[in-house]
Amino acid sequence: MITRRRPHASSLGNGMRDWPAMIAAVIESLQQQPMSDSGDYGYPPSTRRQDYALVLLQLLWRMRFDLLVLLLITVLVHQDWIPRNWTANESVVRIMGIAASIFLGFRNTQAIGRWWEARKLWGSVVNVSRNWADSLRAHLDSSRPPGRQERKLLRLQVAIVWQLNFQLRNFWQRDLRELQDQLLQDLKLPSTTNLRQLGQLRGVWIGDLHRQGLTDGFGRLQLMQVGNACTDAIGGLERIRNTPLPASYAVFVRLLNWLFVLLLLLYFHDLGPDSQSRFGSVVIVVLFLMAERIGAYVEGPFDADCSSFSLPLDSICLTISHDLLDHATDHVQHLKSDDPVRWT
Repeated sequence: MITRRRPHASSLGNGMRDWPAMIAAVIESLQQQPMSDSGDYGYPPSTRRQDYALVLLQLLWRMRFDLLVLLLITVLVHQDWIPRNWTANESVVRIMGIAASIFLGFRNTQAIGRWWEARKLWGSVVNVSRNWADSLRAHLDSSRPPGRQERKLLRLQVAIVWQLNFQLRNFWQRDLRELQDQLLQDLKLPSTTNLRQLGQLRGVWIGDLHRQGLTDGFGRLQLMQVGNACTDAIGGLERIRNTPLPASYAVFVRLLNWLFVLLLLLYFHDLGPDSQSRFGSVVIVVLFLMAERIGAYVEGPFDADCSSFSLPLDSICLTISHDLLDHATDHVQHLKSDDPVRWT
């Protein structure tokens, strides 16, 4: 028969007495500085806690008319100026709240999906632009001096990117518009050249490279494939811009949300003059309005106000300009922001 020895009481006591020393050793190891250095590449964008108030102010400012309507409805409810014979009981208010939450959740999910799809398409534009530069350097005949043609085609790609930015937003900063006009002037194109004309010109110039013997048939095919990938991404961005969610659905969700807000205010008003219940009703109502408005604002990722609801189009285009033209855009004074609260 095998017997299992129990640990001696003194050994258990010594183990318990060693716990403070072990904890102190762990804390000391965590406090030691790691043997690493920081680079010059910057840290990933993130929202700082001190910027929460700024994000809230951006949202409240865009909701200012909704808040005025809410204030008016609150006064009407408080003064008993709204007829009460049509209001529902507690069960109906709960059902309305569940229905409003479901529709709001679905609408906001679709809105975030549109925002994220637009960001992925702009990421494709960045990658395609870099592939365009690499393909030009790889396929142009190294035995002939293709520098002028290469610079011209690189400037054309940068002009396409900036024109896409401006046409999606229908808005531009003056210094960035001057950069675009300078690019078009260098290409001997009028300042009224639109995005489609630039895309057609890219195909013509690729054909010119082949006819002049600066690239072979395979190089022409590779350049056209890169150009077609850029056209596909542009088409996806234009689809998002020109096709919002159905108006009938947006109006229905907005009206349903306001109906629930009204019923909720009336319900809390019937509970009595308790200040806590009224304060809670206002907080819940404002949160529901915020949720509905956030979905509406994020649905259009090409806003011109450079807020946290839009995409950083200027920053993306400046990145492409620096990658393709090196120091040719250093004179641009426009501030490139990597802060998601202050996108440009």
